[in-house]
Amino acid sequence: MRQTRYALIITLATLWFPSAQAAPELHYQVTPQAITKNVPRLGLNLGEWAAWGASQFPANVLKNPGFEGIIDRAIVIVKTADGNSFTDDTAWTKRPDGFWAGASYDVRSGADAGAQGVIFDSKATGQQGLPEFIAAGKTPALKLGDVVSLTRINDQDLPSQWWFGKDLLPGQLSISTDKRPGSHGLRSLAIKPEAGKPVEVLSYLDSIGDRAGKLLPVNGVWKLVFWLKQNVSGAKISVGFRRLNGGQPFFEETFQPTDKWQKIEREFTAQDTGAPATLALSFRAEGSHGQILLDDIELGAASKTTASTFRPELVSALKKLRPGYLRDWQGQLGDTFDNRIADPYARRATRYRPGAESTFSYGLQDFLQLAHDVDAQPWLVVPPTMGDDELQKLGRYLSGQIDAFHFKDLLVEFGNENWNPIFRPAGIPAYQAHGEAATRAFQQLLTGAKHHPILHTVVNGQYVNPWLSAKYLAGVGNAQALAVAPYFLFKLDDTDKVLEKLFEQDDFFREALASTQAQGKDLLVYETNLHTTGGNAPATERDIATTSAAAGAALAKRLLTALNLGITKQCLYTLAQYDAFVESQGNQRGLAKLWGIVRDLGGTQRLRPTGLAMAMLNQVLPADVHPVKSLEANDNAITLTALHTPKGWALAAVSAKAEAQKITVQFPDQAQKQAWRVWRLDSPSPAADNETQENVRIVEGQIDASGDRVSLMVPAYGLVVLEGE
Repeated sequence: MRQTRYALIITLATLWFPSAQAAPELHYQVTPQAITKNVPRLGLNLGEWAAWGASQFPANVLKNPGFEGIIDRAIVIVKTADGNSFTDDTAWTKRPDGFWAGASYDVRSGADAGAQGVIFDSKATGQQGLPEFIAAGKTPALKLGDVVSLTRINDQDLPSQWWFGKDLLPGQLSISTDKRPGSHGLRSLAIKPEAGKPVEVLSYLDSIGDRAGKLLPVNGVWKLVFWLKQNVSGAKISVGFRRLNGGQPFFEETFQPTDKWQKIEREFTAQDTGAPATLALSFRAEGSHGQILLDDIELGAASKTTASTFRPELVSALKKLRPGYLRDWQGQLGDTFDNRIADPYARRATRYRPGAESTFSYGLQDFLQLAHDVDAQPWLVVPPTMGDDELQKLGRYLSGQIDAFHFKDLLVEFGNENWNPIFRPAGIPAYQAHGEAATRAFQQLLTGAKHHPILHTVVNGQYVNPWLSAKYLAGVGNAQALAVAPYFLFKLDDTDKVLEKLFEQDDFFREALASTQAQGKDLLVYETNLHTTGGNAPATERDIATTSAAAGAALAKRLLTALNLGITKQCLYTLAQYDAFVESQGNQRGLAKLWGIVRDLGGTQRLRPTGLAMAMLNQVLPADVHPVKSLEANDNAITLTALHTPKGWALAAVSAKAEAQKITVQFPDQAQKQAWRVWRLDSPSPAADNETQENVRIVEGQIDASGDRVSLMVPAYGLVVLEGE
């Protein structure tokens, strides 16, 4: 080890840890040669918009505000085919008899890829007990394993994402093609009260307050906009917006529509002082006869500071986290290109799984604008259900958006977790068929984009199965990268020591990295976080695993491990989600505080420690990543990443030890005469969290050093980041 020419060694223990009991000092040396260069900031999955929980994203908080229809799409993997019909290979993807009648089909792989047709009828249980699809005319010569996409657009049924009063008479609620002036949608909602039979139309929001508090507080000036018309006189409509806690409504007014479309605009000042409870927006029509048309509703805070489609709280959170990439995964596997770019009042709900549940997504244009506004590069998930014409249109569209927003990179990923049975209704698990379908999809998309150099193609694989992941990548010659999701701590039992288990992390990176490098491709991370949904640990222990300061340090270890191996692009999952169900234990199904890295976008707007860890690491990215060599026997409980930023040298350090650890790091000569900014994930204990109050925060300090060595104390189960200036 080269001796420093200065005697001063800076130690943070006396500044921040006066009572810390440290293990013997450890020494490290940074290698001048970089592992990777210009590594971007950590990215983030924006996630799915949920009206009931923490991820209430758009400024207009209402889903399906134009009362539009629904799009159903699905992937069929052919099991049998006889020239007139074909069956799926999976029984649980079945829909009711006749569901797909009139739908279109599009062959996505095999000798007849690109062929299209119409479904005459469908059976939930057909040949061999499998879902069967009878074509209108002869089908192409489909073979075992061929991929077929189905598309059904329903503009006749009542809108999803809304609730209606019970025991309505036939005809009291229906769809009308008479829409408000200038609407890009296709329809409005027709409401026909009868004597003694009023009709109520409702939207519910923020409905997990019993465990999370108010995630969408209604304070200050809010705005309500909607359109009314009366086709037949004799009815009136009362509009109310309230929290269902017995308190006074935030807004309440009765309207008498006319025979002309009227735009109703109201601003009201709210004080959300009552107990947490579900929010309800109600339109209640009463009268002995008459019919009222309702269309294009907007409800949200009357912001005077931003024109963003998204709530200011969301934009603020993203600016704190500074994601390098923003991944658009919101369950859109059943969507069409036209619907992805439709305005909110013309956008339909979508669905790709059996059952009544559907998704109403924020739009692609809005997402790209948001990515630009927070200085992130877009990462898009393209549904495998899309056909050739759609994919070419998408390519042309993205090419124009790249140039308009001056993006430096735009990633396009084929589907989401095709290997995962959960997504089988719109996924392609067999790597051979996946290879054909993905290759064709990328060909069409790149043709439409005229092979724009900024647009890059990605396929996904299973992190814990590197062999299968390599097959997925090898089958798609025009894919430029493989993306995996290295979640960790899947299981926690009541006998486990929580803090120790957090840092016991597997490493399938190396095998996956070797296979991607052998193919001349990149390895990326599309999602990562804790995944503690298994085991019999009590909720209190599970919450420590997912929300504690130690959880933030453990996630940082996961991210640093990937950086040290040369993996450059990583996205955390996800921005906002208060909790998620765990695996059933007997007759009970509990909840774990996963996967949001912000506690909420409402009353507290606090980052969870996992979010704080992301913000800390993004302080020293983008950067070149350099190897760090231990000068003693390697201590696996310490994870270090050295970085060289435009300002100078930087370091991120994680400790999995139960006591504070002093380390001394020797940097190359260029580190001399640097002042160092230091960020520490500070908490009263490693188990502390930010759920009910702010206990965990980033504490910033500064130290001066004249030599090429820096000494610092890493807290127990802690994270420290420093950067030379």
